[in-house]
Amino acid sequence: MPFIRKIKRNGRTYLAEVENQRVVGKVKQRFIRYLGLEQESEEVFPHYENRTQPSDVKVYGSVLALHSIASQLGLYSLFGSHAHAIMTLVFCHCHNYKSVSDTEKWFKKTDLSYLFGIEKITEKQLRSALEYLDTLDQFELQKSIFEMASRICDEKPTSVIYDVTNIHFEGIHCDLAKPGRDKEGVRGRRLVQIGLVVTKKWGIPIFHQVHPGNIHDSKIFKEAIVLLRRRGIRGGVIVHDRGMTAKSSILALTGGRWKIVAGVPLHKGIKSAISNLDFSSVRVFRNLVRQGRTHFYATALPFKLGDVNGKLIILLNPAKRAVTQRKRVDKILDAQAGLLEKKETETHLKKFFSKSGKVNTHALNREEKYDGVSVLFTNGKISNKDSVRLYFEKDIIEKSFQALRGIINIRPVHLRLDGKVNAHILICYLSYTLLTTFRCFLQKNSGKMGFLECSALEAFEEIAQTYKIYYNTDLSSQVSAIENKQRYQIVSMTSIQEQILKTVCQDQFCSDQNLGKT
Repeated sequence: MPFIRKIKRNGRTYLAEVENQRVVGKVKQRFIRYLGLEQESEEVFPHYENRTQPSDVKVYGSVLALHSIASQLGLYSLFGSHAHAIMTLVFCHCHNYKSVSDTEKWFKKTDLSYLFGIEKITEKQLRSALEYLDTLDQFELQKSIFEMASRICDEKPTSVIYDVTNIHFEGIHCDLAKPGRDKEGVRGRRLVQIGLVVTKKWGIPIFHQVHPGNIHDSKIFKEAIVLLRRRGIRGGVIVHDRGMTAKSSILALTGGRWKIVAGVPLHKGIKSAISNLDFSSVRVFRNLVRQGRTHFYATALPFKLGDVNGKLIILLNPAKRAVTQRKRVDKILDAQAGLLEKKETETHLKKFFSKSGKVNTHALNREEKYDGVSVLFTNGKISNKDSVRLYFEKDIIEKSFQALRGIINIRPVHLRLDGKVNAHILICYLSYTLLTTFRCFLQKNSGKMGFLECSALEAFEEIAQTYKIYYNTDLSSQVSAIENKQRYQIVSMTSIQEQILKTVCQDQFCSDQNLGKT
């Protein structure tokens, strides 16, 4: 069982959490984490004469920040008697989710018992909370959360970004999971599709969808259009990726007041529309568009996608074009050398060789024509430069999915019942909402925090390393037993950690610092 050890160095006393473990028949101490410099008990608790001893250490900074954000979003009032169990699952996801049983153990290591005013959370309560989540009207729930989050972050959904991802299941007993092709191109995995709509500026999630893995992205997109209308979001700019640019989806959008910026796959019809374009004439300075560190040359052509009039924006990436062509030539040269040694040529390279084994330059030129070329479609009066910026800024939703797969650990899923799967995905969605709001708080106050040169995720990991140490005290009789005869000390923090907590938690952090010393 872990305990706190004092380490004296250079006349100062440091605190560390350690535990005893048996190694080859001998008991040795394993270092778990450094807790900071010990302050004298008279300094920490000036009103108590008797010495105090550290008894427990809790994860403090990150759970305080999440608790504060959840309170401001009104999440506790939305979930009633299950609020503490649901928030425990959500907070645990934001740290490092493993399982429901691990969540019960994780709760004991955090300061949530103090923040919630309860002694413990049981696995039975956590599983009951998951079942409760499946009974809720998720559309209305997400609507309430978004309205509060958008008010806090001061963003109206005039521009939204949409994308679909999938998660795969290890088991075979979930009816929601169907065989499909995942984002890595692997076919046959049992998948669940997740659609996500976020705002363009802060990436605040508006709603998510859950569908079987055999439903095509474009069908999920059409449902998202209907859900946006139900939300009262009937116009603006919507940015989405290739694979969802079905003509019926575009028509449904333009039937309202939506302007579209969409990636278009380079299929036969698009290639035919741009076949007469001279790409060497595109590479002129007036067509240059810089997006981050990447340089594009952009030109536009009128185009009708189904019944929708708009324009194709053809983008040429010279750097990517050169790399692609160089790699192809290297493969062709290696294959040509292999022919001399009577080796079998890879199937996709055979078209570059004649029957005599010579390189077919006509086939090579045809293949090279569209290297480094990508195409956007828009029906709005949006400049080429703005269209490129809007489209490539959609990486905020890629980061959303990375958060769902990474810190929120959405995949793979081992649950069997559809209700549990939906509840699990909703927990992930709530976790991402908290982290997005956390990032919004930091960036809106970036002027006051000029020294903070790290991402929101790095900032969250920074405050996750702040701890609260509880001390056993021999208190006088006037102190009630409810206080459990304990006082606490917040471990000395860096200026960055303190500034982050003051920004996100506002008055709650300051009052917590004072209460520990009373």
